Amino acid sequence: MPMTRKEIEAFLAEPRLCHFATIDAHGRPRVRPLWFLWKDGEFWLTTRLKARHTGRDLATSPWVALSVASEDRPYRAVIAHGRPELVERTEDLLLAIATRYGEGDGRRWAGRALEEPDRVVMRIVPETLLSWDYRREGTEGAKGTSLHRT
Repeated sequence: MPMTRKEIEAFLAEPRLCHFATIDAHGRPRVRPLWFLWKDGEFWLTTRLKARHTGRDLATSPWVALSVASEDRPYRAVIAHGRPELVERTEDLLLAIATRYGEGDGRRWAGRALEEPDRVVMRIVPETLLSWDYRREGTEGAKGTSLHRT
């Protein structure tokens, strides 16, 4: 059964990793775990463009997908598709993303990340957002609904 908008907000407020997927130059998918922030219906992520494959992949195909799932049963998940927009990297944005995963560690990480010249922040407004929650009785399989934006 799909989650309500309020349930999606609560689920994505928890400090979970997202699995971020891109397509490489050979058409093969590449997935990596990333920290994220969900705010006002948008995903905010940070990665490195040159030290990782992300920059090359986005140059080949600007479409991405990400998945956030619970590790406990019964499972819950949110999957999004969209096109990331690179935004100005600021200390406030890096701290907002990182401190969700621990205040002290997040602040130390953000300090190092600010010194990485290829560190970027990406904003993704989902064009498709799917969700499901197996905790509800009578649920038969993943019957998530999608939100399509134009």
